[in-house]
Amino acid sequence: MNSSVTDALTELPGYNVLVEHLGKKLHSENFLPTGILYLEIEDLVRFNEIFGYDTDKQILLNLSQNISNLFDDELFIRLGTYDFVIMKEGVEESSTLMVIAEKIINLLREPISFGDNLFYITAAIGISISSKEERDPLMLIKKAEHAMKESKREGINRISVSSDTVDFSYEHEFRLLHDLPYALENGEIYFAYQAQYSYEKSAFTGVEMLARWEHPELGNIPPRIFIPLAEKSGMITPLMTRTLIEAASMFRRLEEHNIIEFSIAVNLPFQVLMEESFLDTVRFLLDAYALKGKALTFEIMEDTIPDHLESFSARLNEAKSLGFSLAIDDYGTGHTSLTYLLHFPIDYLKIDRSFVHNIHLSRRNYLLFKSIIDMAKALELKVIAEGVETKEEDNVLRQFKEITVQGYLYSKPVKEDKLIDLIEQTIPTV
Repeated sequence: MNSSVTDALTELPGYNVLVEHLGKKLHSENFLPTGILYLEIEDLVRFNEIFGYDTDKQILLNLSQNISNLFDDELFIRLGTYDFVIMKEGVEESSTLMVIAEKIINLLREPISFGDNLFYITAAIGISISSKEERDPLMLIKKAEHAMKESKREGINRISVSSDTVDFSYEHEFRLLHDLPYALENGEIYFAYQAQYSYEKSAFTGVEMLARWEHPELGNIPPRIFIPLAEKSGMITPLMTRTLIEAASMFRRLEEHNIIEFSIAVNLPFQVLMEESFLDTVRFLLDAYALKGKALTFEIMEDTIPDHLESFSARLNEAKSLGFSLAIDDYGTGHTSLTYLLHFPIDYLKIDRSFVHNIHLSRRNYLLFKSIIDMAKALELKVIAEGVETKEEDNVLRQFKEITVQGYLYSKPVKEDKLIDLIEQTIPTV
C-alpha cells in the first residue's frame, strides 16, 4: 500500500489516514474536541551514521511499538522518518494529552543498550486542541507541529502546547503590538524563575528571571515572539524597568524568608543598556529598594552584542561601577567569544547548553567544555552551565566542583511560591 496510507516499517497508518480521520471528526455533527500530539524523535541520525540504517530502523520499530503500548483508544500515525502523531477524540484540555506526552518522555529516559554502550533517545512534543471555530485538519496538525518546533528550541525532551495561533509574527503582530502596553499594565506579563545550583555549596544560590505573557485570548505568547516585538515597539525599556522592580521586590520577599546571599539574573538587551536614561533608572531603584548591586546580575546574550565594542564596553563599565555583576549568556555560540573577554568587565560565563548536551557521550563536547572552564579559572571568572537535563550529564559536570548549573534536572522555571519552597530545601539561612 502507499506509505501515505500505511507505513511499511511500523505498519502504522500514514498521513492520508490521519487527515481523513481528523477531517471526519472535526466536521461531525456530534462534534467533540480533538487533540493532536506531534512527536519528533531526535538523535537517531547519529545512530544511523554510527551503526547504519538497519540499526536505525530496528530502534524506530521498537520505539513505535513501545509508544503504542502507552495508550489504547488513540490513533497512532507515522508521518515521516522520525515524526509521529497521536490523535485523540474528546479532549477538552491539553492536560489529557500532557499525560501521554509525559509517559513518552519517561519511556525515552530509559537508555538503549547497544554493544557495550548506553545511548539515550530524546524527543520534542507539541500539542494542539481543536475548537468549534477551527475545524481545519491541516491547520490543527500544523499548530501541533509548530508547538513541537517550539519545544525543540527550548531544549531536549520538552513539551509545548499550541496557542490559538500558528504564526504570531505575521498574522497577529499588529494585535500583539497593540496589546503589549496593556499587558504590562494589567499583569498579563509575569515572571518565572529558574533556580541555579552550586556544586560547591550544595545549594540553590541564584535564579534567572524569565518574562512570560499570558494573553487573555491568545494564551501563552512565547518570549521569542513578544521580546522582539517589545524591542521593535519601544516597549523593551518599560518591560526592563518592570523586570528590575520585580527583582528588587523579590529580594525583599527572599529576605522575609531568611534567604540570604542569593543572586537574581536578568537578561539585559544591549539597546536598553545603551539608552541614556537606563542607568539613571537603575540608580533610582537601587536607592528606592535599598538594593545591593552585587546581588543582581545582568546577562548579555552573546549573539546580540553589537559590533561597536568600544562604546558598548564603556557602558558596561558604567553599569559595573554601580556594583552589578555581568555575565555573557549562551557563551560559545558567537564567532568572537574570546574578543568579548578582552573588552568587557565580565564576572560570569554562562556556557551554552550545546556544550552540555550528551557531554557523557561526546569526548569532543567534554574537551571543549573543560577548555572553557580552564580559561575561566585563569581569568578568575565564574561559570554557570546551562541546559543540564540528565543525571549522566550532571555526573560529568560534577568533576568541575566550582561551577554552578542550571537546567530542568534541577528545576523548571517556576512561579515565586514554588521557587521559595524549592530553595528553602537547600539554601543557607540565618
